[in-house]
Amino acid sequence: MNSEYLAEQGAMATKLDEVGEKKILSTEKLSVREKLCYGLGTAGEQFPFFFVNCYLFFFFNVILGISAVTVGTIMLIARVWDAINDPLMGMIADRTRTRFGVYRPWAFFATIPMGLFLVLTFTDFHLGMTGRIIVAAITYIGFGMSNTASLIPLGSMVNVLTADYNERSQLGSFREFGSAIGNTLTSIIVPAILSFCVARGLEGASSYTVTAVALGIFTVLVLALTFFNTKERIEPPKENVSLIKSFGTLKGNAPAWALIFAFFFINGYAVFRNTMNAYYGVFYLQNDAYPFLLTVMAIAPFFILYFIPGITKKIGKRNTFIIGAALIAVSGVLFMLARTNMALNYVASFVAGWGQVLSYSSVWSMIPDAADYGEWKNGVRAPAFIYSLVNFSLKLAMSIFALVISFGLAHFGFDEAAATQSDTAINGIYLMNSIPMIAVGILAIICILPFKINAKDAEKIQTELQERHDKE
Repeated sequence: MNSEYLAEQGAMATKLDEVGEKKILSTEKLSVREKLCYGLGTAGEQFPFFFVNCYLFFFFNVILGISAVTVGTIMLIARVWDAINDPLMGMIADRTRTRFGVYRPWAFFATIPMGLFLVLTFTDFHLGMTGRIIVAAITYIGFGMSNTASLIPLGSMVNVLTADYNERSQLGSFREFGSAIGNTLTSIIVPAILSFCVARGLEGASSYTVTAVALGIFTVLVLALTFFNTKERIEPPKENVSLIKSFGTLKGNAPAWALIFAFFFINGYAVFRNTMNAYYGVFYLQNDAYPFLLTVMAIAPFFILYFIPGITKKIGKRNTFIIGAALIAVSGVLFMLARTNMALNYVASFVAGWGQVLSYSSVWSMIPDAADYGEWKNGVRAPAFIYSLVNFSLKLAMSIFALVISFGLAHFGFDEAAATQSDTAINGIYLMNSIPMIAVGILAIICILPFKINAKDAEKIQTELQERHDKE
């Protein structure tokens, strides 16, 4: 990133010191192409994430025969490791300096091992039960680490693409656009590949392995588009921030803490909706239409994505999040009322899709604001560290709520080895498909209330940070 390039861009606020070191807070308007390619990066990340989130518990439990409680325990162990791995990855990303940028190289190149671990995670090595459990734990943790190495830098790129409040909001919307594309395609592609494999005699675990290979390849190709079509404009300070010092950005940072806890609960919705969908369809609805519930949920965001930047500009990021969380709670009520009525089940899925896109797009655009607030208040710039903690809350939610699901299934007497379940187990699946979504939606709203950074506050923070950087 040289001075000639900066001059060509025109709209960028740039200051060069005597030796040419850049101290930039860019308010340049990004092209639609760059925003789109950034958003598509989330689509690429969503291919393996959606597959793991929707099918892994079922794969480990029903296909490999590992008990539900053991599967939940494996996921919890993975999250204990993530408590160390995620902040560490955030610190490493913040300290990275390459000719390709700070975060872009990680976002792209880490998808290669992520794809490999995805395949290994969905492979049956035909071992005994102890061997299956050990391999499942190792491959799943490996997938989680490589996913972290890509996902955290991808999310942190917002901090170095632009400093403009509204541009960041739009990037959050484009990211959810990419997520919607990834969810939609995966919800269609996965059942199609699985059916294709079964039709050709590749049943059981083999069909999942083939699907994982396809999704891993898609992920690498899509992240390549992001890598080659985005540009980091803001060069972070060269000071190496230690992991201990990075925690300083959280001191008195109410916006960051609000995001961490609110995102934890909002992801509880995703865990229950995605994980329970297969159980709900196979054992409660007992029809072949249930995969389309996830498709409807994935398609729903396309009907509102265009309007989200305007909504956010009108009512603010926090209030947009609150509306999304409220819709998630409403979708839980609708699922409870729907029972076996497929039309109402589809309506509930559509409402859940709107709730997801409104809440998630707000979170992605609020993270950079919380990171800037931490630097402004405490003098510690660690955007990837902030993002890593929010991302860890996502993974922790996946683990905690998966464990809740495992104990819930066990409590209601679900038997993974039985083709027919008891009435108690079936009713338990019905309840677990609805009530938790109501609870997490309400709790997410309560947690986000301390986030009070609006457009005016963000502008003030950016101005004062620029003044500090100019004096360095």
